[in-house]
Amino acid sequence: MVDHALEPALPVDWQKLWAPEIKDFIRKHDHVDVAALALKKPPAADWPYALIMDQIKARQKAKSKLPRWVDGPDNLLFPLADILEQASSGVTARYKASLIKGKIFCDLTGGAGVDSCALSEHYTSGTCIDIDKKNAALLAHNLPLLCPKTCSIKVSCFPAEEFVKTMPSVDLVLLDPQRRDSGRKGKFRLEDGSPDILALLPHLRTKASAIMLKTSPVLDITQALELLGCVQAVHILEWRGECREVVYIMGGDRAKMHPLETIPITAVRLDDEGCVLSALTFTRKEEGKAHADYALPERYLYEPGPAFLKAGGFSLLATHYGLKKLHKHTHLYTAQALCTDFPGRIFEIAGRYPVQRKALPFSKAHLAVRNFPDGAESLKKKLGLKDGGEEFLFACTLADESKALLHGRKVGAG
Repeated sequence: MVDHALEPALPVDWQKLWAPEIKDFIRKHDHVDVAALALKKPPAADWPYALIMDQIKARQKAKSKLPRWVDGPDNLLFPLADILEQASSGVTARYKASLIKGKIFCDLTGGAGVDSCALSEHYTSGTCIDIDKKNAALLAHNLPLLCPKTCSIKVSCFPAEEFVKTMPSVDLVLLDPQRRDSGRKGKFRLEDGSPDILALLPHLRTKASAIMLKTSPVLDITQALELLGCVQAVHILEWRGECREVVYIMGGDRAKMHPLETIPITAVRLDDEGCVLSALTFTRKEEGKAHADYALPERYLYEPGPAFLKAGGFSLLATHYGLKKLHKHTHLYTAQALCTDFPGRIFEIAGRYPVQRKALPFSKAHLAVRNFPDGAESLKKKLGLKDGGEEFLFACTLADESKALLHGRKVGAG
């Protein structure tokens, strides 16, 4: 259940969204062009049309990100589309919720409530904090509809910086700082997020056994480890071919501190249920000791998924899967045999060409550059290459330092 004591009621315009005719309108139009629909006259003059348009837009985003919500409780109200944009997907939220065991959690950046909802499946009680009054009221409405009755969640409207001053001790604190300003400009430094995790961290470590921080994949991992200083583990999450988020697990003030080179880093590829399809866990120390063999292209070409590229265990990927690297700084792999469980895309090499327009037997392909002096756009112009089709072309540096174009045909659905 949810404690409403500290929560404002939903504004009247939001309450209007419960009207059966408005709910029916939203569901019937959740596949249309919202910009075009917004130009049409509302069916009734008293409808909160801007909110209705945002509900439709949010449902469209949620169809891939939160399908369980789209098909969920009838009275569920979607958060504003901008809030949903930064929210975790249901897939990544379920994975994160499985990482830390405990009884009591605190989500200091409630947002859409996706992470709180996932944590409620594993914890017996929790607190969900949001700085925005309307969004806190929305969380108080939605969480009872989404969370199991076995978990009691209190929703409160507070700035995180104020709440932590009096917060009780908990097993886990979760933070997903706001990374955009009012002008929609992205913020990627830890100290630029809201709330500022670096300012909060010393106090949080006295209150929580574990702290989970979600960050943008753009943030440099080494820099984050140095700034945070108390990281126990890093998880890099990939879903549907994209690196979605990087998660840092930190310990409380009694936790043992790990040297940077011994912190375990895990890259994972997730399916649509949040289950792990493939994973690689290593430390920087282990990567430094690993020895990869190098070779010119053999029958198959292997391109690591984005989470595995972000993780940086390039030599360990080769040794773990029995592959050879094309070059020390070319993060592509090759082998004569097919390795079907490789965490990325696999191609059968159909040709190797010099970097010349006349050498290519086609004029349309998907082009990628790896450890190559030209960027993709300038190289496409040089080669007279159009985007698309079924052919894949990799411009790269090989083990003998030569530059080449590798023509690949995709194997399987990776």
